[in-house]
Amino acid sequence: MPWERTATAWETHAMVSAPADGPARTGAATRLLILGCVRIFEPVHGYFLRRELVEWAVDRWANVHPGSIYNALRSLARAGLLEEVPVAASGARPKRTAFALTDVGDREYLELLRSSLATSIDPVLFAVAVNFATDLPRAEVVALLRERVDRLGAMIAESDEMVAAMLASATAPPATTEVPRLLAARLAGELGWVEEYAERVGAGAYSFAGEAPDWVPSPEQITEAREAGAGMTRRDLPRTGLDIE
Repeated sequence: MPWERTATAWETHAMVSAPADGPARTGAATRLLILGCVRIFEPVHGYFLRRELVEWAVDRWANVHPGSIYNALRSLARAGLLEEVPVAASGARPKRTAFALTDVGDREYLELLRSSLATSIDPVLFAVAVNFATDLPRAEVVALLRERVDRLGAMIAESDEMVAAMLASATAPPATTEVPRLLAARLAGELGWVEEYAERVGAGAYSFAGEAPDWVPSPEQITEAREAGAGMTRRDLPRTGLDIE
């Protein structure tokens, strides 16, 4: 049947929505988002993390409800990907718990980031991966994006073959070809953007792992973040040369 051939062909190049193991428990996109954000500000309180992600408008583009962030933090801690860091009371503030990545959590974050950039067909997961792509070396990101370009191109070519086969078949109405046409059109739009993004990255846009930062927060922003519960001991802030201790 044409639809059986369609399903088989679209799985050929293994564009995947998420690994089938741990990430599915929390949701791969949420998992990557929380781990990536904690990694920036760790050790970080749940309240600050929630506030930061609300400012990122994750409820609009990442399908993450702000109220679910605390549950996600606890779930990732139970899974051994985050560790709880006690923080002493300060002034009128009670003793609170902050979170930081474990070594296992850091490895899983980077592995999920790499696989999501190259192979995820889930648009939300891919968007989150693009958001944190600068956590990887520039050359690696370009290589992962080129792998994605190849996969997308192959899937689009297969869709053309499927449409031709379905039109030649007498077992399904011709109108059924519109679904693979629609999917191919979406993939073609993404393919064009990925090619442009890879070109910009390859030409030197943005700052990636191991490079000097292309943006430095002001001392006021650092003070505000620390007062709100961010440790900010990793990634860009230590490279700015600002005294954040």
